[in-house]
Amino acid sequence: MNSILLEILYCLIGGFIFTTFSLIIFQFSSFHPYSKPTIPVLVQIISITVCALIVMTLNNDLETIGESIRFSMVEGIIGILVVIPFLYIFLIFFLLRASFRKRNFDQLLDASE
Repeated sequence: MNSILLEILYCLIGGFIFTTFSLIIFQFSSFHPYSKPTIPVLVQIISITVCALIVMTLNNDLETIGESIRFSMVEGIIGILVVIPFLYIFLIFFLLRASFRKRNFDQLLDASE
């Protein structure tokens, strides 16, 4: 495969693994007597393992699943850090658009004074 496509794939899989780890932590931290997190946590662990095996087959330098998970999470976090400035630009654009928008004249609000 092309190296650019591999980098994008590593970032996507790493972001998925990072998000799945976050969901597992959320499942355990929000535990209460009525929650049953066993099935979602098992599905999340299986999906992490499958993603790690995919990364392991694509990258020949990785020998264990632990190295694969660590590599994927680092790539995912780097990918998230690369995308965040663009998200800030969109957020600032929409906030400025909402701030400088002229409101329509409302007769009901004017009649209440």
